[in-house]
Amino acid sequence: MDSSGLAILFDRYRPVLYRLQQTYYIPGFEQDDWIQEARLVLYTAVQKFQLERTTSFGAFYRLNLTHRIFDLIRQTQALKRQMNHTAVSIEAQSSYFADTLPDFRWALREQLEVKEAIWQLLPRLSVVERTVFVGILRGDSLELISQHQALTYKQARSAAQRSQAKLRRLLAE
Repeated sequence: MDSSGLAILFDRYRPVLYRLQQTYYIPGFEQDDWIQEARLVLYTAVQKFQLERTTSFGAFYRLNLTHRIFDLIRQTQALKRQMNHTAVSIEAQSSYFADTLPDFRWALREQLEVKEAIWQLLPRLSVVERTVFVGILRGDSLELISQHQALTYKQARSAAQRSQAKLRRLLAE
């Protein structure tokens, strides 16, 4: 069938589209979208229609269009497509994203500064403070450090507090 024949057929069955539009809602669809989908369905219905199997073309077209509408509704409701409906413009919300998203370049710079501060701090610590501080950096608890270094818990805690105070003074310089 040629395009002029499809246009005539589409105009004839346009009320089917209007009735389905009143019955169903497809999120984000405008009138042009409905017409485009209806024309695509009409084109495939014309190709697949078999006179001996179906009594009327109108009923066949309505059924195909209804199924296509169900497919479109399902697609818009699918979880993986929900992201598109809740999308936020980064440009419009730039200050929000600048405050909430991590800046990995900043984190790297910060890590380098911390490493440099630690290397500057180690010579300023006493032997006990350095031992406790290195143990803390490894992730050991004060209890474990005190057991391994033959210190009381109070000594380990005091050494950790002194190390922390020296680190604060160094960072304030």
